[in-house]
Amino acid sequence: MSKIIKTITGEAAFVLEETFDSEDKATEGTEPLSQEVKDMEVKINNTKWRKNE
Repeated sequence: MSKIIKTITGEAAFVLEETFDSEDKATEGTEPLSQEVKDMEVKINNTKWRKNE
């Protein structure tokens, strides 16, 4: 029995909110106190199927 390979291509968009202790750490982008994804969108552009023998 052959196996089926499914390949999905698409795009993702997100908003990442980070909280920092100080302005210096925020400027450098180091040591965030918290990270939270506020909004995420996934768009599937194409789906392909093929047999793998």
